[in-house]
Amino acid sequence: MKVLRLINTVKCLKFIQIYYRLHYLLLKPKTKQTVFNIQLRNVARNWHNTVAKPISMLSPSQFLFLNHLGQLNTAQDWNTNQQEKLWLYNLHYFDDLNAENAIERKDWHNDLIHKWIDANPYSSGNAWEPYPNSLRIVNWVKWSLQGNVLNEVQLQSLALQAEHLSKTVEWHILANHLFANAKALIFAGLYFDTTESKKWLNLGLKIYKKEIDEQVLSDGANFELTPMYHAIFLEDLLDIYQLIAICYSANDLIDVSHLKNKIIKMLEWLKHLSHPDGEISFFNDAAFGIASTYENLRNYAENLEISVASTDMTDVSLTESGYIAVQREAYKFIMDVAEVGPSYQPGHAHADTLSFELSIWNSRFIVNSGISQYGLGGERLYQRGTSAHNTIEIDQQNSSEVWSGFRVARRVSPKLNTIHYNDNRILNFSASYKSLTGVVHNRTVDFQDNQIILKDNLLGRFNSAISYIHFHPDVKIEKESNHDFVCELNDHIIDIQLKGEIETVFKDDYWHPEFGKSISNVCLKIILLSNNYEISISCRDTGF
Repeated sequence: MKVLRLINTVKCLKFIQIYYRLHYLLLKPKTKQTVFNIQLRNVARNWHNTVAKPISMLSPSQFLFLNHLGQLNTAQDWNTNQQEKLWLYNLHYFDDLNAENAIERKDWHNDLIHKWIDANPYSSGNAWEPYPNSLRIVNWVKWSLQGNVLNEVQLQSLALQAEHLSKTVEWHILANHLFANAKALIFAGLYFDTTESKKWLNLGLKIYKKEIDEQVLSDGANFELTPMYHAIFLEDLLDIYQLIAICYSANDLIDVSHLKNKIIKMLEWLKHLSHPDGEISFFNDAAFGIASTYENLRNYAENLEISVASTDMTDVSLTESGYIAVQREAYKFIMDVAEVGPSYQPGHAHADTLSFELSIWNSRFIVNSGISQYGLGGERLYQRGTSAHNTIEIDQQNSSEVWSGFRVARRVSPKLNTIHYNDNRILNFSASYKSLTGVVHNRTVDFQDNQIILKDNLLGRFNSAISYIHFHPDVKIEKESNHDFVCELNDHIIDIQLKGEIETVFKDDYWHPEFGKSISNVCLKIILLSNNYEISISCRDTGF
């Protein structure tokens, strides 16, 4: 069984991923340590941090990442096994150099750079892995371009980091990691003005020009189909746009008009996949506090003189990425009819096919469970699993075969069957997929003035089927009768009515809005005793 799962995982990989996984495992490429000829490129103006990161450096030795405090007192603390790897990665990113009020911590930052150089000799530990290396290069360059002078030792280190990155590009991972590598090579290539930097720049641009069209779909979505990584990628594009603008003789390196169009389309998609509270929806790996919000990214674009149309939200079926968003005065509904992501890199995918989220009167009402951690283990698997989302779990199996921390073996392929509009408003739609056990799950949603009616139908034989509805922690829910429930959310009353041969059970659960944070909430388990059931959600308040 494990062998078959591995085969189903590996068969979707590209040849280049397999080749470079073996290449880096066997050869472990390194660069000859040398003294670089340091020359910096002239720039037209300083870097402007429109979107500042949250403060993570609380003192010269105390850091807050992922809602977890940690200390940096010794050289060993950069790689201590007392911290999770993702926490250590954040330590090596140096995001605080470009965080809120960073100028007040300038001396701390300068000392921290020297600490890093002294404690992280080439090329061992987390420091030199290509992803943290990429983010750190960008942060150091941004910090310097704001008027903070890097001395000779720091510049030599930065050049060594860029040279090493050029030899350890993440061809074995691809997707967002590869683009982060490209961005860092472009930043280092345009920051320095040397023979080596031209090589870094050419490699970064080569990757960028190929990946921007592959990773940004025609409807504006980042192809990994997670709103969080979409927002990260969008900020990367905005950073590249700003860098090109402030560097002399750089405007002919890329098609700026093409880049601007990608930014505008990505902003539109992010707006559709955000809730009225301004934050992202939780499809696939997504959490608050990691990526910038739509509003902040839009402000960034406008500061770069990228004009973004300010239009009222309309209903939309984002056909290439596979999401449907319906907006009314009193609610917003978002549903996943998407593939798991790029077939060769579904590492951030969840088994959330046909799941949905719902906000009522600007407050989240029905939520996917989110993520609180990466890595391995049962909690990570649960958070990626079908039962952590608002959809049906058939025969106790996930809709797609998520396993380990970032693996997917067999995966389903949903489709939008029908959709009907009236004056650009979606009246109803129907979507379905064939489960791994052969059962077809069809979900139909009708939108009325005062109701949302969702109907599920299962075609085929099954032993068990459970529909999960996860409520936001602020929701209070009471059972009125066998199939009727009353919910209270911020002084609004919402009625839920179920129809069909079903049983219902409340389950105590958790919502994970941020890494390192879990908040108690309630999940309604609807056990299907036949092949179909119906749920209607309506609000007693006028206007719903």
